[in-house]
Amino acid sequence: MEINKDIIMKYRILSAILFIAVSLAASAQGTCTINGTIIDNRLSDGKKVKKVYLTRTNELGLEIEVAQAKVRKGKYTLTYPFSQDEHVLLYAIKGFGEGKDIGLFVEPGTVSVTTASAMRPELSTATGTPTNDAYTAYKAILRDGADEAEKKIAALAEQHDEQWLNSPEGKSTAKRIVAQETIKTESEALRFLIDHNASPMTPLEMECTLLPKLSEAYAGQVLNAVSTTLHAHPYYQSLRNSVLASSMKVGNEVPDITLHLLDGDTKHLVDYRGRYVILNFWKNNCEKSAEMLAELNNLYEVIKPHQDQYIIISVSLDSDVAAWKSIVNGAGTNREGWLHACDGMGTDSPAAKLYKVVATPKTILIEPEGLAVSLDMETDEMVMRIEQILSGDLYYLDQKE
Repeated sequence: MEINKDIIMKYRILSAILFIAVSLAASAQGTCTINGTIIDNRLSDGKKVKKVYLTRTNELGLEIEVAQAKVRKGKYTLTYPFSQDEHVLLYAIKGFGEGKDIGLFVEPGTVSVTTASAMRPELSTATGTPTNDAYTAYKAILRDGADEAEKKIAALAEQHDEQWLNSPEGKSTAKRIVAQETIKTESEALRFLIDHNASPMTPLEMECTLLPKLSEAYAGQVLNAVSTTLHAHPYYQSLRNSVLASSMKVGNEVPDITLHLLDGDTKHLVDYRGRYVILNFWKNNCEKSAEMLAELNNLYEVIKPHQDQYIIISVSLDSDVAAWKSIVNGAGTNREGWLHACDGMGTDSPAAKLYKVVATPKTILIEPEGLAVSLDMETDEMVMRIEQILSGDLYYLDQKE
């Protein structure tokens, strides 16, 4: 049977249009393709890496696998569909043994990963996309600084005998060399981050490597150096929270925290700006926490008629979420204007770390603009102070440091 040529032509045109549409849709969404090469694919036990896994870490520190691929002749390809509203984040390629991985940023485009030795995956390079190119250059600065210090120490060892090296003068000289190279390297690294202040890697590295070494005032300056285009990025938010936590005192802004609520919803502390927040940390099987919850019931009766101005947020530091839900529901504290949150991380909760909770209970009063009125107030005093505020006496304005 003879097939109509017009039909064939129309079919080809429709197929071409469909192909273009699908290609455009995929391009709009974006895909991260990771092409990896392992030059020496031998682990310490002599075995080879047979499969690699692409993972990310969520805000609670839990590892999530998002892709995997087989390694054939030292080659592998990982793909990850990158949605338009997704942030560029640091992921890890695992499969090299416990505690060993390759860090790289997942973003639209093709990333080339080169691993010289499967036994040292942390020395791999990832290039081909903007953030990974910058990250590789940044790590090179840190690595070159460490290498330079080692070279100078080695040169020192060639010039002097072992007795001199172990003498007070020798040890002092070696310490001076290391200190000088460390300062030079960290200064160069900071300059690099400032020059790349719109890159997602910048707030991450500022928080992980630089913030612990900076003064409170200087930390604030480093935060301000990050581009405003990153202010909605989780790495900037994390850096900002860490800076706020490092300078937390009465009169200062408090860090934001994620609230995993009793009803399964997720909110943030900043969602309740415009109201006074009684933020309370507690834990099951803590006698003082039980007493505090009973006292908060009395406080609740005081603020109940003023729920447009006040809210209680109780954050549990328990790891058993089911038991926490049972306790809250049984205690009768699950009431309108009294929120309960628990992330199941126990004392490792990010909220507890930000607020430096070392013992429970701990109650913090926060004013409508997010500034701390008190960082640890007994419940009976809290009742008195809130009644004072309700009367129009904003006493805390005179207490700001």
